[in-house]
Amino acid sequence: MSLIPEVIDDRKLWVIISSRKKECEEKELEIIKPLVEKLNERWFEKGSFIWTGAFDDDKTSMSIFEATREKAEKYFEDFCKVCVNSLDNSLYQWDALPLFTILERIQGKI
Repeated sequence: MSLIPEVIDDRKLWVIISSRKKECEEKELEIIKPLVEKLNERWFEKGSFIWTGAFDDDKTSMSIFEATREKAEKYFEDFCKVCVNSLDNSLYQWDALPLFTILERIQGKI
Protein backbone atom coordinates (compact mmCIF):
# COMPACT_ATOMS: atom_id res chain seq x y z
CA MET A 1 0.00 0.00 0.00
CA SER A 2 1.40 3.40 -0.95
CA LEU A 3 1.89 6.19 1.55
CA ILE A 4 -0.28 8.75 -0.29
CA PRO A 5 -3.66 7.01 0.24
CA GLU A 6 -2.80 6.50 3.91
CA VAL A 7 -2.10 10.20 4.36
CA ILE A 8 -5.28 11.18 2.53
CA ASP A 9 -7.32 8.71 4.56
CA ASP A 10 -5.90 10.16 7.80
CA ARG A 11 -6.97 13.70 6.95
CA LYS A 12 -10.11 14.91 8.69
CA LEU A 13 -11.96 18.18 9.00
CA TRP A 14 -11.23 20.15 12.15
CA VAL A 15 -12.96 23.13 13.69
CA ILE A 16 -11.57 25.74 16.03
CA ILE A 17 -14.13 27.76 17.94
CA SER A 18 -12.71 30.96 19.40
CA SER A 19 -14.42 33.22 21.90
CA ARG A 20 -13.19 36.64 22.89
CA LYS A 21 -12.15 36.84 26.53
CA LYS A 22 -14.12 39.38 28.57
CA GLU A 23 -11.01 41.38 29.41
CA CYS A 24 -9.83 41.45 25.79
CA GLU A 25 -9.91 44.88 24.20
CA GLU A 26 -10.36 45.60 20.51
CA LYS A 27 -6.77 46.84 20.19
CA GLU A 28 -5.52 43.42 21.34
CA LEU A 29 -7.43 41.78 18.51
CA GLU A 30 -5.86 44.21 16.05
CA ILE A 31 -2.41 43.15 17.30
CA ILE A 32 -3.02 39.40 16.89
CA LYS A 33 -4.88 39.66 13.57
CA PRO A 34 -1.72 39.91 11.38
CA LEU A 35 -0.10 37.09 13.37
CA VAL A 36 -3.06 34.78 12.71
CA GLU A 37 -3.08 35.82 9.04
CA LYS A 38 0.62 34.90 8.78
CA LEU A 39 -0.06 31.54 10.43
CA ASN A 40 -2.83 30.89 7.89
CA GLU A 41 -0.60 31.95 4.98
CA ARG A 42 1.97 29.36 6.03
CA TRP A 43 -0.83 26.79 6.16
CA PHE A 44 -1.91 27.69 2.59
CA GLU A 45 1.69 27.50 1.36
CA LYS A 46 1.79 23.86 2.48
CA GLY A 47 -1.19 23.10 0.23
CA SER A 48 -3.86 23.03 2.93
CA PHE A 49 -7.02 25.08 3.12
CA ILE A 50 -8.54 26.98 5.97
CA TRP A 51 -11.79 28.87 6.16
CA THR A 52 -12.35 31.38 8.94
CA GLY A 53 -15.22 33.63 9.80
CA ALA A 54 -16.77 35.55 12.64
CA PHE A 55 -20.26 35.09 14.00
CA ASP A 56 -22.67 38.02 14.28
CA ASP A 57 -22.04 38.43 18.00
CA ASP A 58 -18.56 39.96 17.40
CA LYS A 59 -17.24 37.67 20.15
CA THR A 60 -17.06 34.24 18.53
CA SER A 61 -15.40 32.92 15.38
CA MET A 62 -14.86 29.59 13.68
CA SER A 63 -12.05 28.16 11.57
CA ILE A 64 -12.42 25.00 9.51
CA PHE A 65 -9.45 23.15 8.06
CA GLU A 66 -8.41 19.73 6.86
CA ALA A 67 -5.42 17.90 8.36
CA THR A 68 -4.17 14.78 10.03
CA ARG A 69 -4.63 14.69 13.80
CA GLU A 70 -0.95 15.49 14.36
CA LYS A 71 -0.98 18.51 12.03
CA ALA A 72 -4.30 19.75 13.42
CA GLU A 73 -2.97 19.62 16.96
CA LYS A 74 0.22 21.43 15.88
CA TYR A 75 -1.76 24.15 14.10
CA PHE A 76 -4.03 24.51 17.12
CA GLU A 77 -1.02 24.79 19.44
CA ASP A 78 0.52 27.52 17.25
CA PHE A 79 -2.83 29.31 16.98
CA CYS A 80 -3.33 29.26 20.75
CA LYS A 81 0.14 30.68 21.35
CA VAL A 82 -0.78 33.70 19.24
CA CYS A 83 -4.18 34.20 20.90
CA VAL A 84 -3.52 33.06 24.48
CA ASN A 85 -4.26 36.44 26.09
CA SER A 86 -7.20 37.38 23.88
CA LEU A 87 -9.22 34.30 22.93
CA ASP A 88 -10.48 31.08 24.47
CA ASN A 89 -10.09 28.34 21.86
CA SER A 90 -11.41 24.82 21.43
CA LEU A 91 -10.48 22.25 18.78
CA TYR A 92 -13.02 19.72 17.50
CA GLN A 93 -12.96 17.06 14.82
CA TRP A 94 -15.80 17.53 12.38
CA ASP A 95 -16.95 14.52 10.38
CA ALA A 96 -18.65 16.54 7.65
CA LEU A 97 -16.24 15.73 4.83
CA PRO A 98 -18.85 13.99 2.64
CA LEU A 99 -20.95 17.17 2.68
CA PHE A 100 -17.99 19.28 1.58
CA THR A 101 -17.09 16.76 -1.12
CA ILE A 102 -20.64 16.96 -2.51
CA LEU A 103 -20.62 20.77 -2.38
CA GLU A 104 -17.26 20.88 -4.12
CA ARG A 105 -18.54 18.64 -6.92
CA ILE A 106 -21.70 20.72 -7.33
CA GLN A 107 -19.69 23.94 -7.41
CA GLY A 108 -17.45 22.50 -10.11
CA LYS A 109 -20.48 21.89 -12.34
CA ILE A 110 -22.00 25.34 -11.95
